Amino acid sequence: MRRRTGPSSVPPVRGRAWDRGWVGRGIGRQARAGWLAEGSAALSDLVLPVRCGGCEAPGSPWCQQCQAVLAAAPAPQRWEPTPAPPGLPPVWTVLPYAGPVRSALVNWKDNGRRDLAAALAPVLAEVLLSGLLSCDQRPPTHVTPAASASGTTLVVPAPSGRANTRRRGDHPLAGLSRAALRQIPPRSRPSLVPALRLARTVADQAGLDSGNRALNLAGAMTVTAGHARRIPGMTCLLVDDVITTGATIAEGARALRVAGAGHVVAVTLAATQRHAHPPLSFPREPG
Repeated sequence: MRRRTGPSSVPPVRGRAWDRGWVGRGIGRQARAGWLAEGSAALSDLVLPVRCGGCEAPGSPWCQQCQAVLAAAPAPQRWEPTPAPPGLPPVWTVLPYAGPVRSALVNWKDNGRRDLAAALAPVLAEVLLSGLLSCDQRPPTHVTPAASASGTTLVVPAPSGRANTRRRGDHPLAGLSRAALRQIPPRSRPSLVPALRLARTVADQAGLDSGNRALNLAGAMTVTAGHARRIPGMTCLLVDDVITTGATIAEGARALRVAGAGHVVAVTLAATQRHAHPPLSFPREPG
């Protein structure tokens, strides 16, 4: 005898037709992947003890010792890698990519620890403010009417590849940028515009030297058609989590300039210190 189901029963999964039904309700695969990632993280919290995203100490998602590392960070400063790639815009950063900072960024970006944005967003907000202040010292450029409605400065996150977005379930850098902007006073807060996308497939940058990173990304980014009218004449704050060789930032700046950006400044949370010059002040790790 076939068991009857009531109206509250969960319908069976029906492959692509089921997907299309949910997409028709405004719920796409990316959103569902994000829900699954959050659900998995919540389930893990029930089974495994909570650990610090910076040092793996049990008992807290972000411990006081790792918070002390962020609190001891110097003021944001101008920085560039050696050698710097052609077309690299001015870059503002604050933390060395080492110790608990590195662990936190890896866990936040690739291991589903979006809760760490609560600790990282205030730091990024300070770097964004430094970038904004540096832009205020420049003479204004011509801004089109389509762009001027939202001010003269835009915050543009570096893009993620489609495969990474599917794997992560979201675009973590855009989310972190949005959280950081909420900490800036509304009258000074620029608009967040995800204007950049990858126009072709690129290889994973990990393990590539500076020359091959630049070749891998050369001409790979473009401004999306939906945001093209907002870029001409604007000052763009290009956001990335880490600067290593500068290839990602240089390519993003190139694409924004091609679209007519009046000025590009980059901001990052951290910098990989590959050479002795220029130095970043390393906050002393507690313990």
